[in-house]
Amino acid sequence: MLPRTPRQVIDKAIEENRFGEWLLYSLATAFAVIGLVVLVWAALSRQPIVAIAGGISGSLFWPAIRSARQTRKESIAIRLLEAPLSRADTAEQAATMLHYVFRDLMLLNSSEAQSSSRKEAVGSAD
Repeated sequence: MLPRTPRQVIDKAIEENRFGEWLLYSLATAFAVIGLVVLVWAALSRQPIVAIAGGISGSLFWPAIRSARQTRKESIAIRLLEAPLSRADTAEQAATMLHYVFRDLMLLNSSEAQSSSRKEAVGSAD
């Protein structure tokens, strides 16, 4: 069995993410369209309880879009790993490059988490 190149591994990982991404985009579209149709129908038939159901369906659009965007960001991050991996000549070099990339990503994520918690603390203090 021939070893796979970093590009082949990354393409496979992105391909596996693609179904979930399109499923989430489809769900977001379905929630928005169904919610809108139900809201219009409830307004025309003057049924406020049905309008609540349409509002709930429409509000499910945001979590689906947020998850789809997160999946897209992960696919892009995986694609960005291709550059350091393709430059490595040995497994040890690849491991070192991945270590640096993930360390930088974790530092970025922890600084984002700290800044968002600071914003929440400032917002709650006001």
